Amino acid sequence: MKRAIMIAAAVIAVAALPHGIAFGQAGQGGMLPPWVNDTWRESQYPPGEWYVGYSVDAVTGGAKLSDVQRRAERAAQLKLAEGVSVNIKSVSVTGTESKRTTDGKNASETVKKDYKQQILASTDAEVAKVELTTFHDQANNRVHALAKVRKADLAAYYVSRIDYYQQNAENDLKLAKQFADSDKKRSAVEKIADAMKNINECGKYTELLSAVDYKDTKRLVDKGAALLREIAAFETKVQESASIFVGGREILNEKDVSIVIPSIQSMLSESGCRVADRREESNFILTVDVRDCEKSASGSFFYVYACVKADVYNVKTGRSDAKMNFTAPKAGWTNEEKAGKKAFEEAASALWKEVREKTEICK
Repeated sequence: MKRAIMIAAAVIAVAALPHGIAFGQAGQGGMLPPWVNDTWRESQYPPGEWYVGYSVDAVTGGAKLSDVQRRAERAAQLKLAEGVSVNIKSVSVTGTESKRTTDGKNASETVKKDYKQQILASTDAEVAKVELTTFHDQANNRVHALAKVRKADLAAYYVSRIDYYQQNAENDLKLAKQFADSDKKRSAVEKIADAMKNINECGKYTELLSAVDYKDTKRLVDKGAALLREIAAFETKVQESASIFVGGREILNEKDVSIVIPSIQSMLSESGCRVADRREESNFILTVDVRDCEKSASGSFFYVYACVKADVYNVKTGRSDAKMNFTAPKAGWTNEEKAGKKAFEEAASALWKEVREKTEICK
């Protein structure tokens, strides 16, 4: 598959090379520079070693010479970019599949992730280290522009970008593992996402590197694929790691109810935690005590407050990660029983907020 990469002028990175601007009178003796000749350009800048773009634009009407020069330069740059005909020789694809089956709160499921090295040809792809030269032919009032870059220089730039993003991905994965070891699942998941972003950034550079026939492209692609597999495997491990048991007691109107605990279990599951059915099979234990602690009435409207005590126990460390003791926002209703249920729903929301702020057991 071959595609031409069109480079927007705003994002073309021009190297810190001399910007050659030649002004002269081209008359009978022929003062035009040799590079305006197609044959000369091909002999001096062989296609196997260079990318070259050439353009000529007329200075017409009241146009400013500087504006015409910029237009000619941009056209030359675009023609150079069109020469970067991309042949995608290989795409790195890795697959990761994990199966997990639990009873009770979590249904059986198969988690399958396919990771594909993103190979993109886009209008903001980078062509760097381009040298520009312009010449004003005063006799014919035209501006000639030449853009050129060595393939070797371009390859070196793309390699440096791939190395940069792959190193960032390795650092992100290292941090993710450190967070996971400290039971900071949310931070670990965020760092895994950062690692994936860095690997995906390598895509356009890998494609362009392939276009310049860089002989060591496979090594970089293989390294990226290996990183993707490692990231995918670790992500699956992190998603599986947190298992939490929720227990305790809820008393409303001097009766046992089940409002807060089921709500918390659902919130935990939705946030990437596995809810354990048995205390002895869990990594964390959330113990909850909720009671209606204050009631009032105003006319036909009833108000109820719920008092909450909770503790998150870390089985691995053998100590509490967070202790909570608060009164949830009051709830009101025209029916006292309904007001009590509303108060416990408020308590569930408030407790979840506390758990999220004080622990990272879920993503």
